[in-house]
Amino acid sequence: MGLMKPMRRAFLAILLLPAAAGAESLEMARSLSKGLDEVYAMHFSTAEADVRLAIAADPQHPYGYFGLAAVSMIKYVYGSEQADPGLLEEFSLRIDDAIVKGEAWRKLHPRDPEGFMALGAAYGLSSRLRVVRRDWIRAFWHGRKAVAFLQSAVKCDPAMGDPWLGLGMYDYYADAYPRFIRVLAKFVMRGDRARGVAELRRAASIGRYSQVVSQLILTEIFLEDQWGLRDPVEAMRLSAEVRRRYPDSAMIQNIDIIARYEGGRYDEVLAEADAFLAQAEAGDFDIVQLAKAHVIKGTTLWAMNRQNEALQEYDAAAEVRAEGKITRWGVWAQIRAGNLLDSLGRRELAQARYRIVAAAPDRWGLRQFAVAGLRAPWSDSRPGHISPFGA
Repeated sequence: MGLMKPMRRAFLAILLLPAAAGAESLEMARSLSKGLDEVYAMHFSTAEADVRLAIAADPQHPYGYFGLAAVSMIKYVYGSEQADPGLLEEFSLRIDDAIVKGEAWRKLHPRDPEGFMALGAAYGLSSRLRVVRRDWIRAFWHGRKAVAFLQSAVKCDPAMGDPWLGLGMYDYYADAYPRFIRVLAKFVMRGDRARGVAELRRAASIGRYSQVVSQLILTEIFLEDQWGLRDPVEAMRLSAEVRRRYPDSAMIQNIDIIARYEGGRYDEVLAEADAFLAQAEAGDFDIVQLAKAHVIKGTTLWAMNRQNEALQEYDAAAEVRAEGKITRWGVWAQIRAGNLLDSLGRRELAQARYRIVAAAPDRWGLRQFAVAGLRAPWSDSRPGHISPFGA
């Protein structure tokens, strides 16, 4: 739906904590590796504690500071479902600090491939932040800096696999973004989506610490690419592989369930969604995950022509409260319910759902979909795609 999907999909890139294999401190390497696993598992407090241990082990090295920024951003995107702007500001300060530390390290170690890797990753995350804030020009230049430093890392150490994650991300999104964001089309981005996918596959194959995040990025691309690279079967293979590694992660489970939905395996999705709901209701996951599971189940039921049951799931999602407030997925459930009602020819009821969203504070940029629904009814009898980000 518009430019929202590629912007949010890009956030998966920040799950990379750069390789520390050649760093002086083995303790730093172990702490970063442990922190990475904790981030994937959505144990954010433990992940931050591990990253701070890495910083204590080697206070000058930039990897730890980059790791702190990554934890903040993943917690904002996946933990709070973008409901805590304080985490976004925290990330902004931390990524700026990571860049400063990276530049200082590079001055002391001008030929260190890990130094180039750290700066490339930091500038890449800064570019993602600029995209969110619609600061397109700075996003472009920080992206170019990221690519330059990552290319330098590969040049210094051709055996490094992790830089190919950032290079693949740049190639893919530099090709995709201008198709959504017209101002970027005025710049010479020189991206290539197919080459980006090949580079991401390389990172997934030979990267030390980038295998999982590369697999997740590829999963998202194969689910949502609109220009010929969509491949739900490959997406399911990749998501299942990651899930085997992190079976208890709500984030990974959701991605795998959505991949199965996109692959048309609806019966499996319903079974998985019910199991997920049971865990969420038991308190195994954050309350936001409960709303998300109801939306996934509702959309699947709609795809199976079980519309009344789907509406019940959307209503259940809309009723979930986190700290007394409706969740992002609850808002999206109201929009989807409006779409479904439109598909049934129940226009007045659909408009009532859209009005609820249009009249509420626009905390997640979803009002645009409610406004579109008020202007014209949903024209498809089918629900279409599910995005892991709710829009």
